[in-house]
Amino acid sequence: MIKRSAAFGKKRISFTVTQKRDLMGWVFVSPFVLGFLLLFLGIFIDSFRFSFMEVNVLSQGGYSAKFIGFDNFHQILRVDPNFNRQLYGAVQNMLFDIPIIVMYSLFIAVLLNQKMKGRAIFRAIFFVPVILATGIVDKADLGNSIMNAYQSIPGLDTGIAEVTESAGGMFSSLQLKRYMFQMFDFSPALVNITVGAAENIYDVVSHSGVQILIFLAGLQAISTSIYESAKIEGCSGWESFWKITFPLISPLILVNIIYSVIDSFTGSNNQIMDRITAAMKLGQYGTASAMAWIYFLVAAVFLIVIGLFVSRFVFYQNRE
Repeated sequence: MIKRSAAFGKKRISFTVTQKRDLMGWVFVSPFVLGFLLLFLGIFIDSFRFSFMEVNVLSQGGYSAKFIGFDNFHQILRVDPNFNRQLYGAVQNMLFDIPIIVMYSLFIAVLLNQKMKGRAIFRAIFFVPVILATGIVDKADLGNSIMNAYQSIPGLDTGIAEVTESAGGMFSSLQLKRYMFQMFDFSPALVNITVGAAENIYDVVSHSGVQILIFLAGLQAISTSIYESAKIEGCSGWESFWKITFPLISPLILVNIIYSVIDSFTGSNNQIMDRITAAMKLGQYGTASAMAWIYFLVAAVFLIVIGLFVSRFVFYQNRE
């Protein structure tokens, strides 16, 4: 009797569905949290300290640091003639590319989610841009290799130069804008957006691989019974997309927007990242740290603003 009463006296811990989901989320991100605390937190703090110091590497080892206040930030923001311009260009490119990347990724994911022959092959093909975006192809410098091969043949270099020049003139952005003005009577703002998207099509495709996979996973998680019920009720494919598909993948739209913003701010072709790397190689650790913190704060502000704005339109199914 005593053992039974003790057993009955024990309280069982129970979790709601939402609490279990939140717990699994923390388990999922725990490797990143532990890695940041154990490996990167010290570097993070040292970088913040160095941004207010003049750091010099000593020849016998170690470094010396002298506190100089906000001089590094003043030098970067008020004296350096290029940093503000490059920062504005990075933000402008990000705001221009993100909507196009997200819309393109969603469009391709919807196509790849359809039932068709060779679907696995097409999915693999659209993930190739992720491999290309690693920089392996850029380092190979295929264009220069081809040009050098042709230039080694006597008499061909002049012809290639003429063909390249004529092709560049034929498809120049100026002539494309003039053509769109004459044929479609578009507004100047719409023409600039359309031509800019056409010129950046390679960057859009090469930075959309991960987003396509995320959207594709979200589309496959939607129950087919929902679409069957909507079809019985007379919903068209267009209505099913906007009333079923789009709301249910809206959380993934937020995820892809945040991922695309971070990817844009840390891209290999980003001039600010090149400036920070160059300053580190020259031993200007204080200046590099100040640049990194300015860039980090700008990126954080955009992430917070975009996240708060987009999250207002996100639909979460079965939150409770």
